[in-house]
Amino acid sequence: MKKLVMVTLGLLLMLQSASAAGLSAGVGAFGGVGIPVAQDDQSQGTVFGIRASVKAFSVISLEPHVTFLKYGDPDVDEIIDDPTGAKVNGFGVDARLGSLAGPGLSPFFFVGIGTYKVKNDDLQIDESNTGLSGGLGVEIGVGPSLGLEVRGRFDVIGTEGGGSKKAALITAGVNYHFGL
Repeated sequence: MKKLVMVTLGLLLMLQSASAAGLSAGVGAFGGVGIPVAQDDQSQGTVFGIRASVKAFSVISLEPHVTFLKYGDPDVDEIIDDPTGAKVNGFGVDARLGSLAGPGLSPFFFVGIGTYKVKNDDLQIDESNTGLSGGLGVEIGVGPSLGLEVRGRFDVIGTEGGGSKKAALITAGVNYHFGL
């Protein structure tokens, strides 16, 4: 919880600095579903997080974000009795290509990099690794500064054994933009 508060305060300070410099910036929150891809030791779970956005160029913005994913319990009992799903906490930055909010429909795509902490006590996994992500989304401006967003994201997180954990995330959220 302490980490979340510190990251949130850091994002807010960054946004205040960007706004004072006359840059377009914003903040948002999102939630949805995380679907493991080719992982027998996980099942579908929930995801939520916060993100900031700072417009770097005319159609490119940088989006630092914090994401929390809790996988559901897997259906297989061969690994261990009564297994539980892993928790994945991530912090990263996406480069978003597409306009920020405003009235109307704003489609975009993004690519990103981050660091992810994967933890599962039952499987004795507790590791932090770098991951890559990318996806598509659309933001619907419901006012000059407020936008509703739907986003599809694909994460690939490296593991210490040389493999990777993959997940498809489908989220919906709300964004507030200022300095537009």
